[in-house]
Amino acid sequence: MRIGFIGTGAMAQAIARGAVASGVDPATLVFSNRTATKACDLADELGGNAASSNASLARQVDIVILAVKPKDQRAVIKEISPIVVGRPDICVVSLAAGRTLDQITTDFGAGIPLVRVMPNVAATVGQSMTALTATRTTDAQVDAVRSLMDSVGRTILIDEDYFPVFQALASCSPAWYFQIVDSFARAGLKYGLSKDSAVEIAAQAMAGAATLLLAERENGTIPAQLIDRVTSPGGTTIAGLLAAEEGGLSTALVSAVDASIHADSHLG
Repeated sequence: MRIGFIGTGAMAQAIARGAVASGVDPATLVFSNRTATKACDLADELGGNAASSNASLARQVDIVILAVKPKDQRAVIKEISPIVVGRPDICVVSLAAGRTLDQITTDFGAGIPLVRVMPNVAATVGQSMTALTATRTTDAQVDAVRSLMDSVGRTILIDEDYFPVFQALASCSPAWYFQIVDSFARAGLKYGLSKDSAVEIAAQAMAGAATLLLAERENGTIPAQLIDRVTSPGGTTIAGLLAAEEGGLSTALVSAVDASIHADSHLG
C-alpha cells in the first residue's frame, strides 16, 4: 500500500522514520506540507516522494494520514474530500486529538473508511503507546495502519468511547512521569547527588521497571505481585511506599486521570 502524510511535523516524521526502519519501502511513502520544502526535505531524507499538493497526494495513495493540528484538519479535509469520497478504496487516518470519527465523517460529507489513531510523544523514540479505532474499514486497512503504528511502539484496538481514558493513561501521563522523575531527582539533590545524575538514575529505574512489568505481564503477573517481590518485611522499600501512600500517591494519580477526562469532555 502507498501511504501519504499530509503534514510533516514531529509525529509524522517519527511514524515515517519508524516505518522505513521496520522495512517499509520508502518509495511507497508520499509527503505534502503547506511549506513544500519541508515535505521535500523529509522525502529526500527517507527516499520517499513529495506531492505538489494535498489533493495530488490523495490521488496517489491508498492510505491518507492527516497529520495536521486539530484546528487545521477541517480545511485539509475540505481540500481533499472530493477526491477521497470518489475513491471508496482509500482509507483516511486521523492523528488529531479530540476529533471524533463522527466529526471527521461529517467533514467529509460521506461514510469513508476511517481510522482514528492516538499515539503519544514517545513515538519519537519508537516507544509510543497508540490506540486505534475504526469505522467502515476492511481488515486489511486496519492491519496496515496498525502495522505502521507498531513501527513506533505498541498498539491497542479499543472502542472510541474509551479514547478519553486512553488519552489520560497514555498521552497525558508522560508529563506526569516526567514530574515524578523530576521529584525523585530533587530528592536526590537534597541528599547530595547532582541533579543530572539523579535524573538519569530515576529515569532508568522507571524505564527498567516498565520493561520488567511488560515482560512479566506476558506471564500473567500483575503490578501488585511485583511490588511484593521487591518489598521485604521492615525494609526500606515498604517504608517508602507506605509514606508515599500516606501522602496520597494513589489518590493523586487517579485524580489526575479524572481531571484529564473532565478537561477532554469540555474541549471543542
